[in-house]
Parts: sequence; C-alpha cells; structure tokens
Amino acid sequence: MSPILRASLARIAQRSALWRDAIESVQKAGRRAVILTSDQVVVADAPGAVAKDGFDPTVLAEVAPVPRADSGVDMVLVVINLSLLAESHRQAQSVPAEFEADLDRILVHEIYGHAVPYLLAGHMSGRCPDPIPGERPLEACSIQRENAVRAELGLGRRTTYGLDDLNLARRTKR
Repeated sequence: MSPILRASLARIAQRSALWRDAIESVQKAGRRAVILTSDQVVVADAPGAVAKDGFDPTVLAEVAPVPRADSGVDMVLVVINLSLLAESHRQAQSVPAEFEADLDRILVHEIYGHAVPYLLAGHMSGRCPDPIPGERPLEACSIQRENAVRAELGLGRRTTYGLDDLNLARRTKR
C-alpha cells in the first residue's frame, strides 16, 4: 500500500474510536477492504482478455464491492486517485496539511461511509449510498456515517455532496 495512504489511515485510526471499532468488527468477521491507488487498477473482461483501465482518471475515489454468487461480500475494493488529488493540490499551491486533511476526508467517506457497511453486513444489502437526486445530502447514509467520524477527527461536517467540503475546493474558489 502507498505510504501516503498508510499514513492517512493511521491518522484516522489514531483519532477515531468509531473507525477503530468498525475496522475491528470487519476483521473479526473475516472480511476486508483492499485499498488501491488508481494506477494499480487493471480490469480484464474475461480470462485471457486484454486488460484495460478500470478506473475513470477524472474521479477522486470509488468503491467496488466484490460479490460472491450468493450476493455475499467478503471484500470491497477502495480506489483512491492519489495522483489526481496530489496534482490538484499542487496546482492550488496547498500546504501539506490541507492535502492530508482532504485525503483523510476522502478515505473516511469511501471506507467508513461505503465499504464498511457492505463488510459489516457481509452482503450486497449493506449498501450505504450517496445522496440520490432530490435527497438532501445530510439524509444520505454515506454522509451521515462520514460525518460521525469527521466529528471525531475535527474535519468539519459535510453538508453538500460533491467536492465543496474539501480544502481543495475552497482553495480553488479563492
């Protein structure tokens, strides 16, 4: 795993009891989240097929449960476009702490907001979605979960859906 991702996960675990409890429960259930950078993702449609890019390079992060034939879920892939985030922060002339806080926010959303519910349920029924059109962001499952951990981390409350709650968005609007 990327040392940058590892450091972010350590920061989150150090300061969030909710996070630690959830990760411990997932581990006890024998399930896991596999955290990758976007350049590590390769998809092949069939055995022997030519591999192709499996991740949209314009997206910061994505979660993909890996369901069994019975819709059970023992593993969830969490893909972080670390190079896009780093380059965006470089262009915005962010300080390292702003980059780190945004990475922490993204990991909290993707892992605690999306991956952990699948892994705790052990089934596709554990889906915890982002807001659907017409739904207030604060009513969405993923954002409610994310905000609980963000409160423990002092990363602010997310009130919108999209990138507006990242340091990066605030810096580029100045």
